[in-house]
Amino acid sequence: MQINKDTKIYGSFSTNPGNNGCLFFNKKFQENNINAIYKSFYSDNIQKSIEAVKTLGISGFAVSMPFKNEILKYVDEIDPSVSLIGAANTVTNNDGYLKAYNTDWVGVYNYLQPYHYDFIYILGNGGFSKAIQFALGKMNIPFYIIDRKEWNKIPELKGVIFNATPVDIITNEILIDGRPFTKQGKQIALLQAEEQYKIYTNE
Repeated sequence: MQINKDTKIYGSFSTNPGNNGCLFFNKKFQENNINAIYKSFYSDNIQKSIEAVKTLGISGFAVSMPFKNEILKYVDEIDPSVSLIGAANTVTNNDGYLKAYNTDWVGVYNYLQPYHYDFIYILGNGGFSKAIQFALGKMNIPFYIIDRKEWNKIPELKGVIFNATPVDIITNEILIDGRPFTKQGKQIALLQAEEQYKIYTNE
């Protein structure tokens, strides 16, 4: 595919950008003969990044923490799931009109489908944690949130633990580590990226 004036640009904004999105989306665009490219960008100011999105006509983008809550201040419309979760990770740009979505919960939901957990402890209560909570609610799986005040309880936890923080967790129990560089995190990231691709391309 040759990049030209009609090539659509998609990307992500993060304080720690990686290559996973670039590899996934650029491969999908090429496979499906879509005139688009994807690039990860560093950002420490999401407001300025959105100004760049509108100026450059970037068609859609993802955001990671710590922008999943803050992004809601700068969009024109939010998907119903975002209203319930209170955080977004995906935004489309239609001639300057920004709409926010949350695909994190879809990634978590699809990841957990093959398993049959009766109860899950969630570590953290940020934007990603709220997406996990939403997914578990959809699946009727009870959960309990461990926040910073109860961090000392982690060694006592028994059963399934879902890490929704950037912190390294050591446990002998079943650990679902949602960080994007872990085995589970990469699987969840891939599943949510597939949902992003559908939003970006209407396919």
